[in-house]
Amino acid sequence: MPDGKTDLKLRRLELKDEAAFLLALKDWSDEDRAWFTWHWEPGVAFSEVLSRLDREATGTGIPNHLVPATMYYAFQGERIVGRLHLRHRLNQALSVRGGHIGYAVAPGFRDKGLATEILRQGLVLAASIGIESVMITCADENVASWRVIENNGGELEKVFSDEKNGELVRKYWLSTRGLRGEDITHNE
Repeated sequence: MPDGKTDLKLRRLELKDEAAFLLALKDWSDEDRAWFTWHWEPGVAFSEVLSRLDREATGTGIPNHLVPATMYYAFQGERIVGRLHLRHRLNQALSVRGGHIGYAVAPGFRDKGLATEILRQGLVLAASIGIESVMITCADENVASWRVIENNGGELEKVFSDEKNGELVRKYWLSTRGLRGEDITHNE
């Protein structure tokens, strides 16, 4: 039986994924669904979600404060267990907090090493679009997240206080040099 990490596939959503996507929404009922998606809301057709994701990935018609970014979902078999948001470049705000990559694992799938694998595959995807040094931030109190980053080679630049809310934030850099597409053995 697969160990859960090696059978994880990080890929963009397709029309055939609607049932899996709607099922995965239920995994976030007790948490802010924005960690899973900000393109879906009640009454929005799944095809429109895909169109919104496509526009974001190409940068077509996105607001000026956003940058082109691709959302990848983490699949184990037919089940979506998390996601990774890869921003193609940084703007002023993202260079302070947010960075190139944001990732999340559904509550019921945490503590299984999935976030580490999602980020590992995300670094390969970043390398594939020419990002050699990936910036990621996380809350200082989110020990699980900074361990994931450090397990993927993250180098801590600094810990700082967020000007907006006073929260302590950790800022990391991760190299993608030498990573290639074949390093994601299960990416589609």
